[in-house]
Amino acid sequence: MKIILVDDDELVRSILAEILRDAGHEVVETANPHEAIGLPGAIGPPGLVITDVDLHSTLNGFDVASSSHRLWSKVRVILISGLSVEHTGQPLDPRDRFLQKPFTHNSFLGAIEELVNAA
Repeated sequence: MKIILVDDDELVRSILAEILRDAGHEVVETANPHEAIGLPGAIGPPGLVITDVDLHSTLNGFDVASSSHRLWSKVRVILISGLSVEHTGQPLDPRDRFLQKPFTHNSFLGAIEELVNAA
């Protein structure tokens, strides 16, 4: 599956990308939420978008999710954060999943499988 991965922390992004690639996914990585919003037009529709919530930008992960949903109504998004979803102050779209850091390799891949199977 083609996955867009958005995280401004290079170490976190590279670890998550490696886990995804080892699981057989095609991963397009970016640290920039503005770039992430433009990527789908360049690479085609992703099967999944995984984004950190706090991206140290004028856009956050919820903005990336919202833009992704506007482009493709069926795309699923996993939002990740060190904060709980309640502390983000943002409502979670029912098509999406929230995964609080820290999480394990298995819980990360399990969240992806759960979300994709729910589609």
